Order: sequence, then C-alpha cells, then structure tokens
Amino acid sequence: MRVQKIIPAFGTLNTITLYEPDQLPEAERIKDYIQFLEQTLSVFRPESEVSRLNRLAGIRPVPVSDDTFSLIKESIRFSETSYGAFDITAGPLSSLWRRCKAENRLPSGKEKRQARKLIGSRDILMNEETHSVMLRRKGQSVDFGGIAKGYAVNRILEILKKDGVKKAMIDLGGTIAVLGRAETIGIRNPLQRTSPCFGTLRLENRCAVTSGSYERYFTLHGKRYHHILDPRTGMPSDSGLCSVTLIGTDAVKLDALATGVFILGPKKSLPLLKAEGIDAIFVLEGGQVFVSDALFAEFRFAA
Repeated sequence: MRVQKIIPAFGTLNTITLYEPDQLPEAERIKDYIQFLEQTLSVFRPESEVSRLNRLAGIRPVPVSDDTFSLIKESIRFSETSYGAFDITAGPLSSLWRRCKAENRLPSGKEKRQARKLIGSRDILMNEETHSVMLRRKGQSVDFGGIAKGYAVNRILEILKKDGVKKAMIDLGGTIAVLGRAETIGIRNPLQRTSPCFGTLRLENRCAVTSGSYERYFTLHGKRYHHILDPRTGMPSDSGLCSVTLIGTDAVKLDALATGVFILGPKKSLPLLKAEGIDAIFVLEGGQVFVSDALFAEFRFAA
C-alpha cells in the first residue's frame, strides 16, 4: 500500500508518492515543507520574503531564511554557467510581459530596454554575517520561477533520506525525482495536445526536468508568444526548440539549466551539458527529436 499526497503550490499540482503504509507522517512533513517554500519564495504572495526583497530593492538589505539565501547563491552560480541565459533578476522583464499579455499588446522597444537594464545577478548583494540580501538598484526584482521546484526536490530528497525513506517519487509540476526504484515517466509532446506523450523514460535514483514553450503563451495578430524570455534580447526565446528535458542527479541544476538550455539552443548548450554530466532530450519546432546517447537504453518512443 502506498501513500500519496497531492499538494497545490508553485502554481501547479505537486505529487509525493511513498511506498510504505506507515509513511504518512513523512508525507505530511513534505507537504508542510512545500507549502512553506511557496509562502517564502512566491513573487505572487505579497508577504513572502522574495516580495519583500523586491519591494526594498535599492533601499536596504532584507534578512532571509536559509532556503532563500541558499537558493540565491545557487541562482547566481547557474546564471554564470548559462552565460546569462538563466537569470533570476529577469523579474522586471517577466512582469513587463505579464502586463502586456493582460493588455493584449507587445512591449515597446523602450519598455524592453528599460527592463533589460535592470537585469544582472551582479547586482545581488549578499551578506553572510547578517544573512541578508539586497538588490542594488530600485526597480530590480528576482523571480525564482525557473529554479524553485528543482531546489524543493533536492531538499525533499534530503529530508526523505534523513528519515530513512528508501523509495519515493516526487513530481513537482513536471520536475520529477525517483528514489530507490525504477519508474517509467512520460515525456510531454509539445506539438500535439491530443497526444500527451511522445515517449517514455525509465528513471532510477535520478531526476528529470522539462522546459517547454507550450505551457504558457498568448497569441497576438496570429503569432504565438511563449513565456520563456531571453534576458539578453527581452523577447521570448527563439532558439528553435519547443521543449528540452534534462536528466541527472541534481534537480536544482537541471531546473535552472533547462531554462538556460532552452534559450541557448542545442548547439550552444551541448558543451555545457557535457561538462555538467547532464543528458538531454531536445524537441525542435520542426518536430525532430534528439536524444543523448546515454539515454538510448531507457528511452522509448510512444507507439
């Protein structure tokens, strides 16, 4: 008999599956932790630490929790690794596009330039002694949407292992980890809504993260504009990809780099993925699928 919890957080439904009937306390503890993280990290909660940090940008430092401090450190590292394609300080750009979507228009060149001027992880000032963080300039903001779920998965795995849990499956809105037993997961088809998965993958003691242009978008004058924004241009990414799935053992790295790789495209990102020991499945806009050699034994195209 297994124990399963479905937890709404991070703007999605999250599922924790444990495989022993006496593990309800562990499942409840994980549920509480996920809800704590959302309350701490969500830019859509005015009382969150991140919202306070953004409100006080250019004014004063904000003391933050261990989770927020650690996540900001990780985010800065992956911004450098991805050559700036992933950057949590792209909050002003995300806010601009959300506003334009609500107003059913595209941002002007001036608006994009103003937003891009506020982007840069170098403007995150961290103080180890006071455990505080400050954004250097007014108008700057951070958004953990591209990394929070990966961080949560890593922390949940740490908690479960500490509690002696040997087998588990974590699915935080498509950021997936399998602990201690092999499971088959579906890889979402980004081109056909009527065909949910184009393939399956066997996972064991590994994580998988997918980033795609099919989740959130709006259409204007017959053209679709998706939500994965390139901080370097101010526009939705135009790398030729419609989805990328990364497989490895570190969920926070996969989550951040999935965004970066989607923006960089296959050719520029392959050396990066090789250096980081990450396998990938690319789906191009034309429908071509590329799978890392190391995944051939575990990946199957759907019938």
